[in-house]
Amino acid sequence: MRELLVDFITSLDGYASAEGWPGWWGLQGPEYLEWLGEQPEVTYLIGAKTYRLMAGFAAGEPPAGQDELAADEEASVDGLTRASKVVFSASLEEPLAWANSTLVREDAVEAVRAMKEDGSGLISTIGSLSLCRTLLREGPRRSLPGGDVPGDHRRHGSRAHL
Repeated sequence: MRELLVDFITSLDGYASAEGWPGWWGLQGPEYLEWLGEQPEVTYLIGAKTYRLMAGFAAGEPPAGQDELAADEEASVDGLTRASKVVFSASLEEPLAWANSTLVREDAVEAVRAMKEDGSGLISTIGSLSLCRTLLREGPRRSLPGGDVPGDHRRHGSRAHL
């Protein structure tokens, strides 16, 4: 059975936001990026808001306040473009422009349960706070320790496996 990793970054009091950049909250150092490169094949789960943001980056639209993506950000987006992505949305229309993206309109919990039974490799969320909350309401799960992340406020990385 495939494992689902619900991976998002929050403050210790539970605050999470897509406002501002970097999306890595300063975690994009060489050790972290090397670790990411060593992970098994991943199918990413994303919601409509995250899809619109990340597909924009892939299409060459830099984050607000930047003229362009930094080299490591561009490499990260290129990797995401090559990866399989499942987009949960009632508002997006097919065909999705971002390569390797599949639109799913059905219930996310049921779709993810079916994905876990089929295929191989890891299933992981990216951003998509509403989707993460929906999946986290469903058990069973186990939590892994997070780490402090630098930024305007002290941030805490939260990871839970379902």
